[in-house]
Amino acid sequence: MVIRPLLLILLLAAHCFAGDIFELCIIRKSGNHLPHPSAVESVLKYLASSTSIDPPPEAVELDLSGEIFDYPFLCLTGKGSLPDFTRKETELLAKHLSSGGLLFIDETENYGLDDFYRSVKDFSAGIFPAAALEKIPPDDVIFRSFYLQPKAAGRNAVSPSLYGVRLDGRWAIVYSRNDIFGAWARDESGRFIYSCYPGGEAQRLEAVKITVNIVMYSLTGTYKKDIIHRDFIERKLRSW
Repeated sequence: MVIRPLLLILLLAAHCFAGDIFELCIIRKSGNHLPHPSAVESVLKYLASSTSIDPPPEAVELDLSGEIFDYPFLCLTGKGSLPDFTRKETELLAKHLSSGGLLFIDETENYGLDDFYRSVKDFSAGIFPAAALEKIPPDDVIFRSFYLQPKAAGRNAVSPSLYGVRLDGRWAIVYSRNDIFGAWARDESGRFIYSCYPGGEAQRLEAVKITVNIVMYSLTGTYKKDIIHRDFIERKLRSW
């Protein structure tokens, strides 16, 4: 069965203005532009309650245009495979990421196929032909940017690793195969929509941690080698 592309570009734009404002900006590309709409609100609420980041309560929508340069953290998520990007869009993304931006790609609803993975490899090679998609080492600073050593978890457990494209010593692209945003999605009653397989709620907590770490990495880069506020963070996690 051929799975039709379903994706969006979420621009998790990390503006470092007063109060460390973090804006979640959505760019529609094709199909259903937001597979897990409630996940956006959940992420924003958690960042506001558990970190020094001060995000607005709602996301912003943008076209894939020159406006992306106002938003350093971009997120692309979907299932099936990535769509074709125009030459202009690819050039904009290449310039953005080469200038210090970060693109996070989250694969949703994996059916045991590698179509999305292959499309990410082709997509990243089209942006940076000289930089290959690779596994991010488990001792990389991205696993210490806020929480210490979280797992590369999500709603699913397709891969134990994050993947990335390294550019000038930093990760310009970070890719998860595990549907991280699916682990955040809630229904109207505030209950989680999806169970996390196979690790249950422990796996969901790891998905929360790695989400925050990726956001923090976009703000701090390789600067933050460890944390001094672990006890406070763990208390906030238990109350989430």
